[in-house]
Amino acid sequence: MDLIIENLLEIVIILIAAKTGAELMRRINQPAVIGELIAGIVIGYYALGLLSYAEDGGVISTLAEIGIILLLFEVGLETDLKEFVELGSTSLFVALIGVIAPFALGYGSVYALNLGGDFQFETALFVGAAMTATSVGITARVFGDLGALKTKEAKTIIGAAVVDDIIGLLILSALAGLLGNNGNFSVQDLGIITVKAIGFLLLTVFLGRKLSPSIFNFFVKIPSPGTFVTGCFIFAMGLGAAAHSVGLHPIVGAFAGGVLAGEANMTTRIRDEMKNINFLLVPVFFVYIGSKVNITILASLDIFLLGLLISFLAFIGKYVSAIGAIGKGMNTSVIGIGMAPRGEVGLIFVAVVGAYPVISEEIIAIIIWMIINTTIIAPILLNRILKKSAKKPQDDDRFESPVVE
Repeated sequence: MDLIIENLLEIVIILIAAKTGAELMRRINQPAVIGELIAGIVIGYYALGLLSYAEDGGVISTLAEIGIILLLFEVGLETDLKEFVELGSTSLFVALIGVIAPFALGYGSVYALNLGGDFQFETALFVGAAMTATSVGITARVFGDLGALKTKEAKTIIGAAVVDDIIGLLILSALAGLLGNNGNFSVQDLGIITVKAIGFLLLTVFLGRKLSPSIFNFFVKIPSPGTFVTGCFIFAMGLGAAAHSVGLHPIVGAFAGGVLAGEANMTTRIRDEMKNINFLLVPVFFVYIGSKVNITILASLDIFLLGLLISFLAFIGKYVSAIGAIGKGMNTSVIGIGMAPRGEVGLIFVAVVGAYPVISEEIIAIIIWMIINTTIIAPILLNRILKKSAKKPQDDDRFESPVVE
């Protein structure tokens, strides 16, 4: 009974901290995810100690895992495949450069700075992979607030971010598989993991596009109250479990599930039905990640300076992605800056890969600084540029989420 009460109190503390952090960020026009992350750091095991160190498989870690699955389901739901196809090669070029450049800079910086110790290769892969992330929700919210969601720049960024998400999930799956193999790297193993991830996404999307309308129509026809939202939740969790069953992280399946749910022509209803669950559980994930960060390491001068350097490289790596839009009549600075925030997507990399002991607390702290810096600075710069040409705000409820509220 004492353990149950302790878990209940920790859940209460997490939710209060999450909402407090989110509200403080809202008052200074910053993304809620930053407030939730900082709140977790403050109340966590290494700071105020209001939370015990959550072991994997415990109540709090399980709720956080559900939160990350729901978050990826939401990201997938926001992915409009038809809109992406219409954008064509420009978004694809921006996305590819926006993955290759930051990955190369992150990978190379680990060797140049001699980070990672005995696991330098794995650390280089992790830093490079984390730097490929793009938070489309945060950037899209800035565009939406200033009435610029329908511009070519906004559509290019959103389309490119879709590709980034897909490539990032493939990289993440491969990296998690490598680290889960105790660092015994082989090109064959990496190839198998990558093929499995690509095959799972393609097969799921191919079959799901045909089946998802029937599945969600079935949920609609059942008259029992709450059936539709329960069905959506089961759909997300089920595909997460399916991905895990073939050796991939559940977030790959959750993302695919969101994409498929969006193909059922019920996106607005699914979003509305799931919104309250997301507002409750997604912040638990971000607070949980923050609670496991060692604040002593995070606050050290050396780590802070390394974090600034990696943040600069991460920003440059995404900024050069705008090369893919040169000659298309768009403001390339807007595209480059708009691709820079890592936000919740970067934290997903931390959550998945940071669980492996070969990635040190110092490296995790550096990446946390990179995520915070790019998520705060990029929207400020983007806001200043867009205000000069802002029109009447255009609503797009795809990006009203617990992450960017």
